[in-house]
Amino acid sequence: MNKMIKKASYLSSILFLLISLSISAQTHIGVFAGLNSSKLSGDAPINSSYKSLIGANVGALIDISISDNFMLSAQPSYSQEGTSISYILPGTDEEIDSLSLRLNYFSIPLLFKAYTANQRFYAIGGLEFGVLMNSFQKIDDVKSDIPVDISSWNLAFHFGAGLKIPLGIPNLFIELRYTQGLENLTDTPVEDNIIPRVKTSGLKIIAGIEIQLKKNSN
Repeated sequence: MNKMIKKASYLSSILFLLISLSISAQTHIGVFAGLNSSKLSGDAPINSSYKSLIGANVGALIDISISDNFMLSAQPSYSQEGTSISYILPGTDEEIDSLSLRLNYFSIPLLFKAYTANQRFYAIGGLEFGVLMNSFQKIDDVKSDIPVDISSWNLAFHFGAGLKIPLGIPNLFIELRYTQGLENLTDTPVEDNIIPRVKTSGLKIIAGIEIQLKKNSN
């Protein structure tokens, strides 16, 4: 509980800073949607491996200029993540997809964007704070609870690249990101758990539009 309160306090402080900066800085707002190709990484159950699972990623953004070529971006979003688990059949090398795990998060990535001189291409990187909204496992299309306690918080690192395409008043943008969890979702030994000592990981491809709220006074 103390750990959760501390993280919530850090997040509240960062959001307050963003709001304060947006009052005097050039600001953009927008919406986006895309796909996650996510899986778990770390210890896997015996004779098994984690495979990618596709999910949706939708949200909004506020970008705040901190210099001519750098922006700070907050992106509250809903993100479907998880993994499928494949098991090797005894006596063979054949893998079968036995079950899938879905982890749905409300997350707030806090990212830096570094633009090239023409303001079209940019690199992106930063941290994502995620709150687990719900989770379940699916076996033969039948949903049930995951039989293990999973951390209600997740912390992940993002890095990637994007392209901005001016369309007049709005801008279209497309991004490709890699994400890597920084904290274990569980700490149970591998022999006792279908998801022991694992972290989230995956690729995101998103597209969206943004508009400028406030022009630079210069």
